[in-house]
Amino acid sequence: MINMPEKPENDDNLPEWAGGNGGAAISRQSLAMIKSAVVNGWDIPDKWKQALPSLCLKMALDDSRGDRERLRAIEILRAMQRDNLDAAQALDKVERLDQGQATERVELGQITWNPER
Repeated sequence: MINMPEKPENDDNLPEWAGGNGGAAISRQSLAMIKSAVVNGWDIPDKWKQALPSLCLKMALDDSRGDRERLRAIEILRAMQRDNLDAAQALDKVERLDQGQATERVELGQITWNPER
């Protein structure tokens, strides 16, 4: 896993949402890197994790951006949502195991034999 510093050494060109001093708006290439980070489970600073959903939503709804940038923003939101759902399912399973409950439920009906069928 790649560990990213909480704040990069040179933050002059980073946008404010990433803890920088302004700089240029996020590019399509940066969006692709962020998507890779989310999908592959890279270690992303908490400050960035909190800012990404609102940033991606703004970008996805911004008509002045290109279709590819808007699509990348939507893909990031989708990947983050999928990660949240997977984490919630894992937490539910752990809580059930801790309480001694079943984590998977399989119900079998009555088994009968009918040779005429």
